[in-house]
Amino acid sequence: MTPRLTDEETQRELRELLENACNNEYEDTDISEDRTGQPERLSISLMEHQKVGLQWMKKMEASKNKGGILCDDMGLGKTVQAISLIADNNDERIKIKATLVICPVSLITQWEKEVLTKTDPPLKVYIYHGAARAASQAELAGYDVIITSYNVVSGDFPKKEAKETRKEQKFKRSLNNLKFHRIILDEAHTIKNRRTRMAEACYLVEATYRWCMTATPIQNNVEELYSLIKFLRIRPYEEAKKFKEEISKPLKRGRHAEALKRIQILLKAISLRRSKKATINGTPILNLPERNVHMTHIDFSSSEKEFYEYINSKAQARFNKLVAEGTVMKNYSSVLVLLLRLRQACLHPKLTLEDGPDNKELEEHMSMIVKEMRPTVINRLLENESNLIEIMCPICLDTPDQAQIISSCGHILCRECLYSKNTNLLNTTEGAMKKCPECRGQLVKDDVVTVDRFLKEHAPEKYEELLKDGFSEETQQKVQDMMMSSKIGKMIEILKQTKKDTRGKDKTIVFSQFTSMLDTLEEPLEQNNFKYVRYDGGMNVRKRAEILERFTEDPKITVLLISTKCGSLGLNLMDIWWNPALENQAIDRVHRIGQTKNVEVHRIFINGTIEDRILQLQKSKQSLVDGALGEGTGQKLGRLGLEDMMYLFRDGRIPPSMGGTPDFILPATASGSGSGSGSGSGSGSGSSLASSSNNPQ
Repeated sequence: MTPRLTDEETQRELRELLENACNNEYEDTDISEDRTGQPERLSISLMEHQKVGLQWMKKMEASKNKGGILCDDMGLGKTVQAISLIADNNDERIKIKATLVICPVSLITQWEKEVLTKTDPPLKVYIYHGAARAASQAELAGYDVIITSYNVVSGDFPKKEAKETRKEQKFKRSLNNLKFHRIILDEAHTIKNRRTRMAEACYLVEATYRWCMTATPIQNNVEELYSLIKFLRIRPYEEAKKFKEEISKPLKRGRHAEALKRIQILLKAISLRRSKKATINGTPILNLPERNVHMTHIDFSSSEKEFYEYINSKAQARFNKLVAEGTVMKNYSSVLVLLLRLRQACLHPKLTLEDGPDNKELEEHMSMIVKEMRPTVINRLLENESNLIEIMCPICLDTPDQAQIISSCGHILCRECLYSKNTNLLNTTEGAMKKCPECRGQLVKDDVVTVDRFLKEHAPEKYEELLKDGFSEETQQKVQDMMMSSKIGKMIEILKQTKKDTRGKDKTIVFSQFTSMLDTLEEPLEQNNFKYVRYDGGMNVRKRAEILERFTEDPKITVLLISTKCGSLGLNLMDIWWNPALENQAIDRVHRIGQTKNVEVHRIFINGTIEDRILQLQKSKQSLVDGALGEGTGQKLGRLGLEDMMYLFRDGRIPPSMGGTPDFILPATASGSGSGSGSGSGSGSGSSLASSSNNPQ
């Protein structure tokens, strides 16, 4: 890692960074004709804005920064521009020409296909994943492009050691023993949390040139941008102290204009961002069809409304208790769980019911595992029993819907991350022993138990408390028997109308954060004669490719169900988040180069619920991000604060932080709360359907 700078060196670096910003002429306006032509090895014709992008990337590599952030809108061809840069490697003096591409596992095959089909002769590609990780350094050095996943890089990262030695450690395998010509992080916002093993592993990989590609360099707060700066080694801001002094602290102390101006200058110096509305010499860079967003507000049925009001009253009572105690922010994760239940109730009441063991044999097996857990692990979990069901998953940084405990070490993950092929935690086909992402201890599928089963055995009082917070057996049965919620009914109505209007030719993508919601959607689709395929985290890479091919090629299949945790990495959303970046990404997966017909986006909301307030938060978040990127006026950046939570749980008056009036008064007891843990990327519960006759790329 680079040494710390002296005050004199810091000032010099700042002057050079500012000079680079002033010399960056690549704006969303007129651009000169002087731009890089077509690399000889590229087999496709670059669009004009992509030629501009290639010229900018070559200029950045020739500068002191040796890289930067390509943050064009999704759908403008960031991957093509990166491949063009790789194909332009024609300096024979370079001993190692290999470019390392780190991307989500769901995009590995897409990257491979793009490289092989867009270069002639094809660049040599190596997939560093699974059993193929045994390749020697000499073998890797002979390839043009090496593609791997964030999880693989994180898995090769050393175990946690003393802080003073950790930075000096090297990877056990080949990646860190080889200095690459170039490293590219695709979907670079994946490392937005600088404290994760994933981010730290990426920081350590050595390369002459370093690139981040993401349409959303900032989603919730500026600390996410710092992680990218640290990876890129942009001086002087790669030093956490300097970033905090110049940017983070001014924001926290209310000096928003000053901080946002610095962020804009910094981004201008190291990034290229074009929107789909950008022009070159007065001509739009893209002529895309229209994107029409339809906002549909509907009412609950009487039974759904009664159910929601019950959930809402309990959530408000719990939140009011935390406010009175002044401990809201100390129980941040717990509050997100309350919001989670309200969102689920808007989709379908049965999503709020916890799933128990499937059978008696499984119940007995888990009971045995719980009893055999080591006393030290049991005691550590019991010390934190009040927060066990609200703890953050270390992989997705979300509050688990169904928390799972690894019995050998006691660390907790969400069920989807644990069983997902994306994380590869329990997939033993590669022959390697799987490890806990927290402590790197041995991870065996049969040694995983649910949190409620642990509490039933070792904290029966807490377990009984959970049962009291639940529903009667009669209520649970009524909910389980309900097939069609109001929201699902409206979705079916829209699908039928689309089928009628287009004679069954248009295709629709339906998104949900909850795989249980995807399960719930299947029966109504079948009963209404809609042929569909499903794409979620439980599938391996090749299965996903097969599903997308079927959706693309089979005219009878008109609906694609997709999990948000997949969609944010490569496709689209059925729930809204108060962070609008994920929903925008989803829509952009359809509204992109190659689309020839209008994209119709249907957003379905339930009147008089938390969804109305989440919509307002979405607008606020978008304003914050736009301000940092120089695309709007900008307001304070940050995760959900106490005012935001008061707004969501109480009377709906807009707090000052969102442009409301000063009469929004916080109770005196609430102002002294401590800092909570976890991320501010909680979610809302609307519905989004993207419909068109073309298919996502």
